Amino acid sequence: MEKRKRQPVVTRRRILEVAGEEFSKSGYAASGLGGIVETAGLTKGALFHHFADKRSLGLAWVNEVVADGIRGRWVEPMAELGSLDGLKAFCRVRLTEMTANDELAGLVLMAAEMGSVDAVMAAGLEEVFEIWRGGFAELLERGKLAGWIHRSIQPAVEAPFFVSMICGFSVGMRLPSADATRRMGLMALDGYLETLRAV
Repeated sequence: MEKRKRQPVVTRRRILEVAGEEFSKSGYAASGLGGIVETAGLTKGALFHHFADKRSLGLAWVNEVVADGIRGRWVEPMAELGSLDGLKAFCRVRLTEMTANDELAGLVLMAAEMGSVDAVMAAGLEEVFEIWRGGFAELLERGKLAGWIHRSIQPAVEAPFFVSMICGFSVGMRLPSADATRRMGLMALDGYLETLRAV
């Protein structure tokens, strides 16, 4: 019988991918390691080779997968925007793409579950939110300098509000009223962003 080739990078990525799907669908607390390895088609030994326990797996998912996702879907594209209309169009696309089981849903669920009970996990989650808030604040600061964001706007104040609002929309995607939440959210977000416009 031919021995299976070891592919540690592929195995680790697969574990993180499946864990993320579970965290996003069921939440961190309800996600079991047994279910994760079964879905991944691996053994617990393979999981424990890469992650000491569920907490280290959760932290790796937050620090690697979710942080990269926030950078790739939010922060880096925002760095390319040069107008309020561009920002509004960008946010419409992001809200339209949002689902009940995407990485953002997992991030929001994990923050709600673990943010106040596990200081290490809370710190990892906070780093991801800070990346996101920082990206939005930088965009607003750049917009003020370029003259398309109103000079009275305080980016450091607006950024946490913006991120919290998007997270709230993510929670709404889990409810039976998801379609209405998305429709109303798109209108509300458009209206909010308009208040940032330079007159």
